[in-house]
Amino acid sequence: MRMGMMGRLATVVLLAGAGLVAAVSGAGAAPPAATVAVAPVFDLNGPWTDNGSARPSIINNGVNLVVNMNYAGRPTAFGTVRDATTIVVRFPDAGTFTARLEGTGIIRWSNGSTWQKVFNGPLVHDINGPWTDGASDQSVSNQGGYLRVVFRNGRPDGVGFAVNPTTIVVTFPDNATYAGRVDPAGLIVWSNNTVWRHPILR
Repeated sequence: MRMGMMGRLATVVLLAGAGLVAAVSGAGAAPPAATVAVAPVFDLNGPWTDNGSARPSIINNGVNLVVNMNYAGRPTAFGTVRDATTIVVRFPDAGTFTARLEGTGIIRWSNGSTWQKVFNGPLVHDINGPWTDGASDQSVSNQGGYLRVVFRNGRPDGVGFAVNPTTIVVTFPDNATYAGRVDPAGLIVWSNNTVWRHPILR
């Protein structure tokens, strides 16, 4: 009887050492944290940005994260989901950073930078093409939720992103960052009360 107990104990210790046993016995024993699938407060998968110029993308599979930094020619980063509102990612060329998940699509990194989720589905109105506010003409391009505004009067390009089917955010380097409401009728109503319409083509 004693030898049988020792044999079972040796088997358990051997399996635990190989990482194959989560718990020997007893109620309340939990598996290792790295194997627990934790659901983040929002879906991390897909494209992200800081203001429209940065274009990283994330793949989240269980607790594992893969951050594609190809847009900047940087190496791929890998990380884990610690809990519903915390992730940790190691960037090979920069270091390891913790981040808090906030709201419905914000990653706030421990180095002070912030990423926002990019909506890459269709908007309620196709905003690609020419626009005017009556005083200046510009064109907008929407590629996978990343936006660029090119002015014909020489102003620097604006960059931004789509937040949802009816909301965009664009940073104008010579002015400020504005949110725009995309109207299905073919208007962009900006947070500074400016309204853009498609120009009448002659």
